[in-house]
Amino acid sequence: MLNWFNANLPTPPKHFSAGRAIFWFKSNAEETVRNIWELVYLLRQHGHFAEVHKCRRLGNICWEDRFQVAAYPSKLDGKITVQ
Repeated sequence: MLNWFNANLPTPPKHFSAGRAIFWFKSNAEETVRNIWELVYLLRQHGHFAEVHKCRRLGNICWEDRFQVAAYPSKLDGKITVQ
């Protein structure tokens, strides 16, 4: 599973400094979202805690590609926790 992410998910450029940024998968990145749910399932099956958050809107976006967005936390974000 991790090999799939390494092969298919772009990484930010070397000069990018994430700092406190949180990375979010875009909802239209269907294959990536499917695979992250599979990874969440595997982690939970092996006793690891995995919490999933969704966000309807993000402020402070500092980097993005077609699969994901990096954004600094903001009180204006529309974040919800999904079990």
